[in-house]
Amino acid sequence: MARSLALALYLITAGRGGQEGEPARAQRPDGPVLWLHLGQDEATHRLAQLATRLMRDRPDLKLLITCGAKEPDELKGFPPSSVTDHLPPDNPAMARGFLDHWRPDVAILTGSSLPPAMIVEAHERGIPLILADIRMTAAAERKWRWRKGMAASLLGRFRRILVQDPETATRLRRLGGRGISVDVAGRIEETTEPLPCNERERASLAELVQTRPIWLAAACNAAEEEAIVAAHSQALRLAHRMLLILSPADPERATAVAERLRREGWIVAERARDEEPEAEVQIFITDGDSELGLWYRLAPVTFMGGTLIEGGPGRNPFEPAAFGSAILHGPNAGAYPDAYARLTDARATRLVTSQAALAEAVTELIAADKAAILAHNAWAASSGGAEVAERVTQAILAELDACATRAAV
Repeated sequence: MARSLALALYLITAGRGGQEGEPARAQRPDGPVLWLHLGQDEATHRLAQLATRLMRDRPDLKLLITCGAKEPDELKGFPPSSVTDHLPPDNPAMARGFLDHWRPDVAILTGSSLPPAMIVEAHERGIPLILADIRMTAAAERKWRWRKGMAASLLGRFRRILVQDPETATRLRRLGGRGISVDVAGRIEETTEPLPCNERERASLAELVQTRPIWLAAACNAAEEEAIVAAHSQALRLAHRMLLILSPADPERATAVAERLRREGWIVAERARDEEPEAEVQIFITDGDSELGLWYRLAPVTFMGGTLIEGGPGRNPFEPAAFGSAILHGPNAGAYPDAYARLTDARATRLVTSQAALAEAVTELIAADKAAILAHNAWAASSGGAEVAERVTQAILAELDACATRAAV
């Protein structure tokens, strides 16, 4: 590990700031603690996915989450058992107080910020450090060139450095030397775990609907129902056997929706009444989101409710993407702007801005080949993000295992 006069001077200067007083902190949980710090420029949705995978593989693991720009109570999507804290000001005394309290077994830093005092203190205590999901631009490298020795000294303290792209790997090696451990893992992307379903139920329903064209309106709000039903009416003119699976955002409205549609002359079946989508049924009403994994598997085309007309919580578009369902959506991304942007870049969705546009899109996607292009792109985007998250997860868990082995010797 390289020595650095600039780093030594930084620590001396930072130490003159004194200790500001230890903040109130939650009690340290028993067992191994994995500390995950979210850099200031990191999107929490993506790293929540990483945290979820870590807990899936190691349910006994305790996660400590700290963040740069966001307040701890803003961190949504992380495992509910996670504990949160603020990253203290970067001076040696505050770093020692933080590490004395939490005693993390492994520390993962993400993003481009490197808190020198914290890194040095953690390394001196033998806490394995991992730098993950980092991307360094040419401009960022130029800034570090004036402190190249300091950068090399800090980077040399990390056991693993997992970067987003080869360009970042090259830039870090220029700053830190070829002795640092850099791997190109890819960018951790927002995605979702595939929703489960009852396989026996899926096989039974698939046999029942057989070759009927099917589309799903998932988590649709009341204001969108007219547009959805109108689109289905138009699609039926070209494919009279088409089935609409309608999943209201509010499951308590399912019965009222079914009754209204029957009064309008539609042949409707309700999941809540144990009815099935028989050959004559035109609209099948679900009874909540607990079986969305089943409907995504059955429907080659999914319209994401809450996007055409605002209202309701909406759903993550990576849910249907994971099953290769072609995605239609309106202009309102709700809580998932990054997910929609990524799927749009992958040419995995189709934007509709009006009732007429929705009807046109559904009608066009009756053609299996056109739906298949969107579906393939959606699946590729979803599976690619899942592979990177899994790769980083396994690297972190391998270091955690190595740490446990060293402690046992």
